[in-house]
Amino acid sequence: MQYILFVALAPTGAIISLAIAGYALRHCYVPGASALGLYMLSVSGFLIGNTLELVWPTEAGTLFWAQLDYLFIIAVPLTWLAFALQYTGKTSWLAPRNFWPLMVIPAVTFLLAQTNLRHHLLWDTYTFQPVGGMLTISVSYGPWFWIHMSYSYLLLIAGAVLIIGTQTFALYPYRQQSVWIIAGALFPLVFNIIYIFRLIPGLQKDYTPLAFAFAGVAFAVAIFRYRLLDLIPIARATMIEQMQEGVVVVDAGGRLIDLNPAARRVLGLGAEVAGQSLASVLPECSGVERIPPETRIHRSTQGGDHTLEIQSSPLTDGHRDYGGQLILLRDITERVRAEEALQQANRELQARADELDAFGHTVAHDLRSPLATIRGFAELLDDESTILSEEARRISVRNIIRVARRMERIIEELMLLFGLNRTGIQMQPLNMAVIVTTVMDRMALVIQDAGAEVLVPPAWPVALGYPSWVEEVWANYISNAVKYGGHPPRVELGATAEGGQVRFWVRDNGSGLTAEEQGRLFQPFERLGTQRATGHGLGLSIVRRIVEKMGGEIGVESSGIPGEGSVFSFTLPLAPAA
Repeated sequence: MQYILFVALAPTGAIISLAIAGYALRHCYVPGASALGLYMLSVSGFLIGNTLELVWPTEAGTLFWAQLDYLFIIAVPLTWLAFALQYTGKTSWLAPRNFWPLMVIPAVTFLLAQTNLRHHLLWDTYTFQPVGGMLTISVSYGPWFWIHMSYSYLLLIAGAVLIIGTQTFALYPYRQQSVWIIAGALFPLVFNIIYIFRLIPGLQKDYTPLAFAFAGVAFAVAIFRYRLLDLIPIARATMIEQMQEGVVVVDAGGRLIDLNPAARRVLGLGAEVAGQSLASVLPECSGVERIPPETRIHRSTQGGDHTLEIQSSPLTDGHRDYGGQLILLRDITERVRAEEALQQANRELQARADELDAFGHTVAHDLRSPLATIRGFAELLDDESTILSEEARRISVRNIIRVARRMERIIEELMLLFGLNRTGIQMQPLNMAVIVTTVMDRMALVIQDAGAEVLVPPAWPVALGYPSWVEEVWANYISNAVKYGGHPPRVELGATAEGGQVRFWVRDNGSGLTAEEQGRLFQPFERLGTQRATGHGLGLSIVRRIVEKMGGEIGVESSGIPGEGSVFSFTLPLAPAA
């Protein structure tokens, strides 16, 4: 009955072991999968060979399969150990120079099994006995068998010990994996010990190969229930210890259990920190029972300010009860700085895009009117049917010149706006008297037509700036003061040294600006009214950009009372004394 039951169960056991072997080998890219596949193939060969040994009708055939079966018998503990080494990440032991010595005793065992008739070291004696249409072989063991058996047990137990050792730092899925894996490996040893030492009277058939095959169910549970081939715990020394991210393990009481070197580096800790409270090394998280899944903290150290990104996951025991937290730390200081720089650059690009968009509308508006004026006077001069006096012709030409200068001014402002995007300008001491004189010469006709009086101080403080840009600032300020001054305009220029800065100013005698208008005046292309569209809308926005790029500030003061006018100013760095 023992033999019939074995033969009846053998096909099922072979199918189970071969199925697990095939599944593992299809996932050979996963650490541990290839060795697990070879282990289950060895178990399959052990079971099939043992079954053929039993059902073969001749003594020669039974002896052949009994001897050949040792190829798989010696392979089972070796492939199990290889799997344990892969599973725990100790793959350096699988290098040929380290693993081949372990194969010496198994290789000798196989050779002795094939030549046993000459020395009887493996089997001292053996006899054949027919049982229920099958042929069994009964053996008494020689001295080498006990060496082989002890060595095989040693390899199986060593692999189990390696896997048990991973549970020290293993999370819940890994611990469950280990339990089922160890059960699948050691369960067959119980059957083997019972058979070898005849612990059950009347047991004649060795069920060890069948036990190995059905133990594959435990591996199936580990694979499909606990994702063995997805969650292989690589050795802590090759993963956790070498991670660039800080890893901190905290128990349920908030005490540090373990930290990897990256965490010590990020937190600036020494070696003796185990047992300390998390609040003592992360005071920013004090008063918090559990750290949120994702958070950022900012801390200041002797090395400067740092931003840490923290991610936490709860640790649970086998009953899914809270057992602590696994915390990942990243120093994202450089990333935060890069993000802030990128955001600032985006803001500047958006502001520039808005400026260019508004500038396009402004230029289109400001050029349409003078072009129409030029075309009108040009058509008038070109019309031979129209009789114009010499004075009328001169007026028409002057209007064309005046409007052309206005268009030239708009184009100059366009070129200036694009010139502001340049980097690397060289600040230098300014001869402000020469710059103001140049502006006055440019605006001589405008000043003359408006009947304006412009007062210039006899001397100027020496400031630092970019001459052509400062010239444009003065041109905008003086032009607006003449346009929007009194009747006639009276414009006064001046400068005052204030600490390390020089404040240059232009005072007019116009109607002044309300507080609301002053707040909107220097915004990009802000319009204060149709009467001011040609001046304040474009020029003052460029003035602000120019002055800020040279390290200064712009300003305006006005009471809003007609006749008291406004004072427009800008500052530049004071030049060092010679």
